[in-house]
Amino acid sequence: MYIIIAGAGTVGYSLAKALSFKHNVVVIDKDFDKLNKISEDLDILTIHGDIEHPQTYSRLDIQEADLYIAVTDSDEANLLSTLVVEDVVYVKSKVIRLKNDGFLTSKVLEKLSINYAVFPNLTTAKKVKALLDFPKANNVKYFHQTDCKLVSIRVDYLENHRYLISDILDEKVVAVGVERDKNFEIVEDNFLLQKKDLIYLFGEIENIEKIANKLNSSMPNKINKIVIFGANELSQKIAKELVGKGIEIKLVEKHRELCKEALHNLNGEVTVINSSYDDHYLFEEEGLDQADMIIATYFNDEKNIVKCIEAKEYGVSKVVAVNNDKDYYELMHMLDVIVVRGSKAGAYYSILENISSSLIVTQRHYCGGKAILFMRRIYSKSEFVGKSTNKMKISGARVLLLRDKEILELTTDTFLQEGDVIVLFGSIDKKEELERWIYEL
Repeated sequence: MYIIIAGAGTVGYSLAKALSFKHNVVVIDKDFDKLNKISEDLDILTIHGDIEHPQTYSRLDIQEADLYIAVTDSDEANLLSTLVVEDVVYVKSKVIRLKNDGFLTSKVLEKLSINYAVFPNLTTAKKVKALLDFPKANNVKYFHQTDCKLVSIRVDYLENHRYLISDILDEKVVAVGVERDKNFEIVEDNFLLQKKDLIYLFGEIENIEKIANKLNSSMPNKINKIVIFGANELSQKIAKELVGKGIEIKLVEKHRELCKEALHNLNGEVTVINSSYDDHYLFEEEGLDQADMIIATYFNDEKNIVKCIEAKEYGVSKVVAVNNDKDYYELMHMLDVIVVRGSKAGAYYSILENISSSLIVTQRHYCGGKAILFMRRIYSKSEFVGKSTNKMKISGARVLLLRDKEILELTTDTFLQEGDVIVLFGSIDKKEELERWIYEL
């Protein structure tokens, strides 16, 4: 594909790096320094120019592009550029990043023929909300093809010090990976669990919850009180998602103007604490140590880590940090901090997954990008209905068949039926092999 990326910031750079292996990519930006970094690191074309000006695109010397991705920090620039680019180049598909989720209910995206829009702050807020609904979880992923979820649980309690996975699971839940000592591994039922393992379970949530209670004793069974550190746009979005859940929410911020803004935007439904100092005694003075969960939402990952450590010292077991810089992901995991993708990382993965998915196959990343899954539903007109896959299992991957609320192992003598869902799990280094397998069957 020929792909135009408008914006050379963190998201644009990451997308260019990921997509340039297979596609022709060009990046456009007004910032010389950002473009120079891309040119030094990647073998792709860069253009210095204003994405809102038609003359910029005339320098591409092409008449047609497969994909246009607008990911600058300006909603206005991103939206306008999707219109301006088509004054010069015919674009088959358009993807955009937006901060203002008011466009979700607007007809603007439809009028601009935008195929996919990602609202990263809203996506992050919904991920935090999922942690409220499933208190033992580190992360929860949903899928439109099935009611099954992918849930990660930190193992901190083993009655016999060690468990074989087969000792704790039944046919309703499957273990599809374990992260241990920074490494991810696809596991089978004879895998021996250890404390501090992060295990990934696939199944319906009520069945996963029963297993989670066996593996984790430190996380709360229910969330009644939440503290959010920070009152930026993301913090307010998270608070708004949690309001109305019957829980007590406190938002802590040192900047008075952000406090006023939060009070106004959240209609007084959240207690906003204006703290002019970063002092751990605040936990005692404001009763923050009574929280069931704290969420650190600053744009500085080090600050988020410090707040989570402070909360742990005061006995808060469920501590969540927004991860803005992927270099801090491993450190957060090592410190038993639950990691939620920040807006830039969330935008990157959402766009990449959307581009890589199709009407036939859905692709999702998990375990901080170390693992990947592919999901394919067998529709009534599929050529595979009534046929077996005749494909051998991929080494180091897990292949499941979802049929009539059952989770089965897919074998070469399994005959596919309408409504079946095939799910393929593997490490990211096997991405191309897994993708080829699921498409070719």
